[in-house]
Amino acid sequence: MTASFHPQEAWRNIMFTKASQLIVLCLLVAFAATGQQNDRETARRQRNTLNRGNWVAKRVMSKEFMEKVGIQGEQATKIKAALDSLDKQSSKIDEEIEQAATQQAEIAKKVLSEPGANVDEIMKIIERIGTCRTEQAKLATRRLVVIRDNLTAEQREKASAILNEEQKKGREERERNMLQNRPATPKGW
Repeated sequence: MTASFHPQEAWRNIMFTKASQLIVLCLLVAFAATGQQNDRETARRQRNTLNRGNWVAKRVMSKEFMEKVGIQGEQATKIKAALDSLDKQSSKIDEEIEQAATQQAEIAKKVLSEPGANVDEIMKIIERIGTCRTEQAKLATRRLVVIRDNLTAEQREKASAILNEEQKKGREERERNMLQNRPATPKGW
Protein backbone atom coordinates (compact mmCIF):
# COMPACT_ATOMS: atom_id res chain seq x y z
CA MET A 1 0.00 0.00 0.00
CA THR A 2 1.44 3.35 -0.99
CA ALA A 3 1.19 6.49 1.03
CA SER A 4 -0.89 9.24 -0.49
CA PHE A 5 0.06 12.87 -0.55
CA HIS A 6 -2.30 15.25 1.24
CA PRO A 7 -1.47 18.88 0.45
CA GLN A 8 -3.48 20.26 3.40
CA GLU A 9 -1.68 18.01 5.87
CA ALA A 10 1.70 18.90 4.38
CA TRP A 11 0.82 22.59 4.60
CA ARG A 12 -0.20 22.18 8.28
CA ASN A 13 3.10 20.45 9.05
CA ILE A 14 5.08 23.25 7.39
CA MET A 15 3.13 25.93 9.25
CA PHE A 16 3.54 24.08 12.57
CA THR A 17 7.30 23.86 12.01
CA LYS A 18 7.54 27.55 11.08
CA ALA A 19 5.43 28.57 14.09
CA SER A 20 7.60 26.45 16.39
CA GLN A 21 10.75 28.04 14.99
CA LEU A 22 9.27 31.51 15.46
CA ILE A 23 8.38 30.76 19.09
CA VAL A 24 11.89 29.46 19.80
CA LEU A 25 13.40 32.53 18.10
CA CYS A 26 11.22 34.87 20.19
CA LEU A 27 12.23 33.08 23.37
CA LEU A 28 15.91 33.32 22.45
CA VAL A 29 15.67 37.03 21.71
CA ALA A 30 13.71 37.69 24.91
CA PHE A 31 16.15 35.74 27.06
CA ALA A 32 19.16 37.36 25.43
CA ALA A 33 17.65 40.77 26.03
CA THR A 34 17.43 40.09 29.76
CA GLY A 35 21.22 39.91 29.88
CA GLN A 36 21.50 43.41 28.50
CA GLN A 37 19.36 46.24 29.83
CA ASN A 38 18.15 48.80 27.36
CA ASP A 39 19.45 52.35 27.76
CA ARG A 40 16.21 53.69 29.21
CA GLU A 41 15.95 50.97 31.87
CA THR A 42 19.60 51.37 32.78
CA ALA A 43 19.18 55.13 33.16
CA ARG A 44 16.11 54.63 35.36
CA ARG A 45 17.93 52.17 37.58
CA GLN A 46 20.91 54.49 37.86
CA ARG A 47 18.67 57.31 39.05
CA ASN A 48 16.90 55.14 41.60
CA THR A 49 19.81 53.45 43.36
CA LEU A 50 22.68 54.74 45.46
CA ASN A 51 25.13 52.23 44.06
CA ARG A 52 24.88 53.60 40.52
CA GLY A 53 26.05 57.17 40.08
CA ASN A 54 25.41 58.09 43.72
CA TRP A 55 23.26 61.18 43.43
CA VAL A 56 24.24 62.41 46.89
CA ALA A 57 27.94 62.60 46.04
CA LYS A 58 27.18 64.29 42.72
CA ARG A 59 24.89 66.78 44.40
CA VAL A 60 27.39 67.57 47.16
CA MET A 61 30.06 68.37 44.57
CA SER A 62 27.87 70.88 42.70
CA LYS A 63 29.01 74.49 42.97
CA GLU A 64 25.64 75.66 44.30
CA PHE A 65 25.54 73.02 47.04
CA MET A 66 29.14 73.63 48.09
CA GLU A 67 28.41 77.35 48.45
CA LYS A 68 25.26 76.73 50.53
CA VAL A 69 27.06 74.33 52.87
CA GLY A 70 30.36 76.24 52.98
CA ILE A 71 32.62 73.64 51.37
CA GLN A 72 35.67 75.37 49.89
CA GLY A 73 39.40 75.38 49.33
CA GLU A 74 41.41 72.41 50.54
CA GLN A 75 38.30 70.72 51.93
CA ALA A 76 36.61 70.75 48.51
CA THR A 77 39.79 69.56 46.80
CA LYS A 78 40.17 66.65 49.21
CA ILE A 79 36.54 65.53 48.79
CA LYS A 80 36.73 65.83 45.00
CA ALA A 81 39.95 63.79 44.81
CA ALA A 82 38.52 61.01 46.96
CA LEU A 83 35.25 60.89 44.99
CA ASP A 84 37.11 60.93 41.66
CA SER A 85 39.12 57.91 42.79
CA LEU A 86 35.93 56.06 43.74
CA ASP A 87 34.34 57.03 40.41
CA LYS A 88 37.27 55.48 38.51
CA GLN A 89 36.84 52.24 40.44
CA SER A 90 33.09 52.34 39.77
CA SER A 91 33.67 52.87 36.02
CA LYS A 92 35.86 49.76 35.88
CA ILE A 93 33.14 47.75 37.61
CA ASP A 94 30.52 49.12 35.18
CA GLU A 95 32.67 47.97 32.26
CA GLU A 96 33.08 44.52 33.81
CA ILE A 97 29.31 44.21 34.29
CA GLU A 98 28.67 45.27 30.71
CA GLN A 99 31.12 42.68 29.35
CA ALA A 100 29.68 39.97 31.58
CA ALA A 101 26.12 40.82 30.53
CA THR A 102 27.14 40.51 26.87
CA GLN A 103 28.72 37.11 27.57
CA GLN A 104 25.63 36.06 29.49
CA ALA A 105 23.38 36.95 26.55
CA GLU A 106 25.53 34.96 24.11
CA ILE A 107 25.63 31.91 26.34
CA ALA A 108 21.90 32.19 27.01
CA LYS A 109 21.24 31.75 23.29
CA LYS A 110 23.18 28.48 23.35
CA VAL A 111 21.53 27.27 26.56
CA LEU A 112 18.05 27.92 25.18
CA SER A 113 18.68 26.46 21.75
CA GLU A 114 20.40 23.26 22.90
CA PRO A 115 18.30 21.06 25.20
CA GLY A 116 20.44 19.68 27.99
CA ALA A 117 23.15 22.33 27.50
CA ASN A 118 25.35 22.88 30.54
CA VAL A 119 24.37 26.00 32.51
CA ASP A 120 27.45 26.14 34.75
CA GLU A 121 29.16 28.82 32.65
CA ILE A 122 26.16 31.17 32.65
CA MET A 123 25.70 30.67 36.39
CA LYS A 124 29.34 31.69 36.98
CA ILE A 125 28.75 34.86 34.97
CA ILE A 126 25.63 35.63 36.99
CA GLU A 127 27.67 35.20 40.18
CA ARG A 128 30.36 37.50 38.81
CA ILE A 129 27.76 40.18 38.02
CA GLY A 130 26.36 39.81 41.55
CA THR A 131 29.82 40.29 43.03
CA CYS A 132 30.26 43.43 40.92
CA ARG A 133 26.91 44.80 42.09
CA THR A 134 28.02 44.25 45.70
CA GLU A 135 31.22 46.18 44.98
CA GLN A 136 29.16 49.01 43.49
CA ALA A 137 27.08 49.21 46.67
CA LYS A 138 30.25 49.30 48.76
CA LEU A 139 31.64 52.14 46.64
CA ALA A 140 28.39 54.06 47.07
CA THR A 141 28.75 53.73 50.83
CA ARG A 142 32.40 54.78 50.65
CA ARG A 143 31.31 57.95 48.81
CA LEU A 144 28.96 58.79 51.64
CA VAL A 145 31.67 58.10 54.22
CA VAL A 146 34.09 60.40 52.37
CA ILE A 147 31.52 63.17 52.52
CA ARG A 148 30.71 62.50 56.18
CA ASP A 149 34.36 62.41 57.23
CA ASN A 150 35.26 65.60 55.41
CA LEU A 151 32.42 67.84 56.59
CA THR A 152 32.13 69.58 59.91
CA ALA A 153 29.14 68.83 62.14
CA GLU A 154 27.55 72.13 61.07
CA GLN A 155 28.13 71.36 57.37
CA ARG A 156 26.67 67.88 57.77
CA GLU A 157 23.57 69.37 59.37
CA LYS A 158 23.14 71.93 56.54
CA ALA A 159 23.82 69.28 53.89
CA SER A 160 21.33 66.88 55.44
CA ALA A 161 18.60 69.54 55.55
CA ILE A 162 19.19 70.52 51.91
CA LEU A 163 19.25 66.91 50.68
CA ASN A 164 16.12 66.00 52.66
CA GLU A 165 14.25 68.97 51.21
CA GLU A 166 15.37 68.13 47.66
CA GLN A 167 14.39 64.50 48.15
CA LYS A 168 10.96 65.54 49.45
CA LYS A 169 10.41 67.85 46.44
CA GLY A 170 11.51 65.08 44.05
CA ARG A 171 9.14 62.59 45.64
CA GLU A 172 6.23 65.06 45.45
CA GLU A 173 7.01 65.77 41.79
CA ARG A 174 7.09 62.04 40.95
CA GLU A 175 3.76 61.56 42.70
CA ARG A 176 2.22 64.46 40.73
CA ASN A 177 3.57 63.01 37.49
CA MET A 178 2.19 59.58 38.32
CA LEU A 179 -1.25 61.07 39.00
CA GLN A 180 -1.17 63.08 35.77
CA ASN A 181 -0.09 60.09 33.70
CA ARG A 182 -2.50 57.59 35.24
CA PRO A 183 -5.13 56.35 32.77
CA ALA A 184 -8.68 57.42 33.52
CA THR A 185 -10.80 54.90 35.37
CA PRO A 186 -13.75 53.72 33.24
CA LYS A 187 -17.21 54.71 34.47
CA GLY A 188 -18.88 52.19 36.69
CA TRP A 189 -15.68 50.94 38.30
